Amino acid sequence: MAHSARSKSKLKAKAAKISGKNSDYLKLNEARRNRLADKLKENLIKQKQAKGELATDVDGDAVDVAAEDKMDDDSASKVSTAGWRSSRHNQYKKNHATKKSKKNKTMKF
Repeated sequence: MAHSARSKSKLKAKAAKISGKNSDYLKLNEARRNRLADKLKENLIKQKQAKGELATDVDGDAVDVAAEDKMDDDSASKVSTAGWRSSRHNQYKKNHATKKSKKNKTMKF
């Protein structure tokens, strides 16, 4: 009998091809990840230089001055996790909870 594309044997074979140390897919994916990481790092440096938040080191490496100051402040401040979340489901529940509480409980004729 034929196996479907989601059968365990097909999935195991696919996983072995993808995660193999010498597989072309793994090498290509790793090169792509490195390329994107370098590009994002360069874009971040350009943005910070445009804002004037970045100073250059003696070696020419970029140093983030504002980030070093913020690290001390972030550790001291606490994040509040109480209250309604911003998900759509919770917004819906919040709106309907307020509508129910505003309703008059007496009947008008």
